[in-house]
Amino acid sequence: MERVQFQQEQMLAELKDLVDKKLFTESETKQIFKKRTGFEIALVRRVANKSDFLRYLAYEMGLEQLRRKRAERLKIARGPSTVSDYALVKRQFQILERAVKKFKSDVDLWIQYIQVAKRERARSLVGKITARALQLHPNEPKLYILAASHEIENLSPSAARTLLQRGLRLNKESIELWKEYVKMELGYIETVRRRWDVLGIPAEDGEEGAAAARKEIVQGGIVKSVMTNAVKATKTIRMVSELQKVIESYGMSGELREALLVDLYGLWKEHMDARDENTR
Repeated sequence: MERVQFQQEQMLAELKDLVDKKLFTESETKQIFKKRTGFEIALVRRVANKSDFLRYLAYEMGLEQLRRKRAERLKIARGPSTVSDYALVKRQFQILERAVKKFKSDVDLWIQYIQVAKRERARSLVGKITARALQLHPNEPKLYILAASHEIENLSPSAARTLLQRGLRLNKESIELWKEYVKMELGYIETVRRRWDVLGIPAEDGEEGAAAARKEIVQGGIVKSVMTNAVKATKTIRMVSELQKVIESYGMSGELREALLVDLYGLWKEHMDARDENTR
């Protein structure tokens, strides 16, 4: 029970701060203390269940949501941070950290940890969690997709590309990973096109080599290369169908969309022709 007592001691400062700020009454904080103690006792018993951690987490999320609503309603002036401003979110992270240490093989728990950290904009923590999760679960495409998404959101497309390529080396038949890779490269086309527009750099002008490279990018050269590898790796009509959906739904020029679809259909035809040739 030493662990429970330690956690109880850690609560005192934040609960006092909540009362001092008039966000919770003393009666409410006593109830919070009692409720948390019950959760902590459940976690230190000999056989703690995943559901014990999730119930505790849900309770803390509800508390933090209530704290924010009350702070907004009371129009508490922004000033130097005090312990209750971050303690409830920190406790959510601590609960999830304890959970993934106990249930290392539970991928869904790792994903939930990443999602909570992303929601709270804990950028550094997200990177650390995803790295640990991928080390333990290198064959889980969902983790690579989450990690790559985090890098893209933080304007690191090269890091996202590296993550997806690493994931595909280990999971080359993952349709979801190939889809995300194509989406990322489509997004990259739009990013560089806008950048060049702002800088006044036409894709076709400039030094011959540089202009050719820019033209290749905006005309979908990288995307076509990824699609080629995807069809070769999976050899399934489902891969073609899923890529078709991505291309048809993604915001791009009609000319580029048509060119990519023609290329995709051509790739599948080549695959089928080669298969027919081999069966003769």
